[in-house]
Amino acid sequence: MAETDQEYLGIRRLNHRTFAGELGQHETTADELLADRFEHKSRYIISLHDSEVIGMVAIHDQPPFSIAQRLPDATLFDRIAGRKLEVRLLAIDPAHRNQMVFAGLLGTMIGIAMRESYQVLLISGIAERVSIYRRFGFAPLGPPVLSGKASYIPMLLRIADLPEKIRKDVERWRRRR
Repeated sequence: MAETDQEYLGIRRLNHRTFAGELGQHETTADELLADRFEHKSRYIISLHDSEVIGMVAIHDQPPFSIAQRLPDATLFDRIAGRKLEVRLLAIDPAHRNQMVFAGLLGTMIGIAMRESYQVLLISGIAERVSIYRRFGFAPLGPPVLSGKASYIPMLLRIADLPEKIRKDVERWRRRR
């Protein structure tokens, strides 16, 4: 979990590289930093290499949720039963994109969700990568929505519906730590 000022600076750098530079969701900035608008209420699961943040995912459970603005029907969110955890800003430095970093971030996130009794995971998945999210059991809540140059699909996963293979992978990951 991110704790230090240096780690938060690394998160802002990785956010900028990914969401401004790579995906075009935000404008690039001269300082090459992009602060998350929900930073004050989020926890960040990070992956480090030589003390540098190379991977991250943000989680929070406090409204408002960013996914709400991507739903075709604003009342849909209120009809989703269960304790909700929003999962945001999955980013991995291109030089470190491999299964271990991805598995570590998502395995840790799912482990936290299960341990803390969340029932529903909410994401805005990048439309071009929807097949990855579906393998985890996420289902679309509406059509893709454009944000800058990136297109996102609001999605939901009930922890109880987590595919058995993913559940086993998470358990294997937790035992390795």
